[in-house]
Amino acid sequence: MSEKKLSSEEREQKFLAHLVAEYLKYGSVDEVYRVHKYDLPISYPGFQRVLDKWGIVKAAGPNSKLSEALSFFVHLAEEQIPLETLYKRMPPSFQTSMGTLHRILSYIKEGVTRRAGTALMITPHGKSDYVLVGNDISTPRVELGKPFGSVSLPMGFSRKRDTKQKAILRVLQQEVFVKQAIEQNMPMEIITKDIDPFMFLDIADVRVSIYHLSLPKELSSSKNFSSFKLENHRFLSVGDIINGDSGHFRVGLIEAVLGYRRRLEMIDKNVIANPIFEISSLNHELAALAYEY
Repeated sequence: MSEKKLSSEEREQKFLAHLVAEYLKYGSVDEVYRVHKYDLPISYPGFQRVLDKWGIVKAAGPNSKLSEALSFFVHLAEEQIPLETLYKRMPPSFQTSMGTLHRILSYIKEGVTRRAGTALMITPHGKSDYVLVGNDISTPRVELGKPFGSVSLPMGFSRKRDTKQKAILRVLQQEVFVKQAIEQNMPMEIITKDIDPFMFLDIADVRVSIYHLSLPKELSSSKNFSSFKLENHRFLSVGDIINGDSGHFRVGLIEAVLGYRRRLEMIDKNVIANPIFEISSLNHELAALAYEY
């Protein structure tokens, strides 16, 4: 259908859907305005109302790039150099301040978490030993020594006051079902009312709640998935991930999958277990490093 044949209502709907797509791409209303040189035919409150109308769960705070700080600390643990030395190598586009990085390192040393995160272990219909992963393209930081496109679970920051359903929906909208979010067609039925995390994993200063979602048959094809942050969505077997090249994995992936395998074993034995608590290997490495400072 050409633009000329669209009614005024259809043109407006198309414009509003475009705004939602831009928000999911750039992560904040402020950033969308900046990218468009503050030339958008809608007010700031009006933009917020559009997001509310679409049911979009807002990003959890202005610093929503979990990948950036994690990539920095992975490199810090590998090189074992002073934090300030590594920070001076960062390009102007690096957004996390040195003060924030020092604070995170001190929290890791003390075993304290101050932020919340959510990760999703999504399995296809009838295959509980396969999980959904994608390649993280949100922060291409070649200067950090990490390969672009690290294999990752869908995950991101949450707010501590979020309901479980809201935290899960935010990640689904941003990293799994962007197309459906824009089209106002989110598969809400996969988020059950009684869902609880099966695992908590501390990564840097973030306590990540990990949930298992089982997809119905009609959503179990990779063609259903879309995101501006993850690409090449696919299902990998638990065994292939555990035995794979961890150098290409996002921080916490191995620990999360190992925890999920333990959960499957408990289910097989009809054991009702409390949530699993783990600390990432990165935190163990950084805690040892922090004591040397």
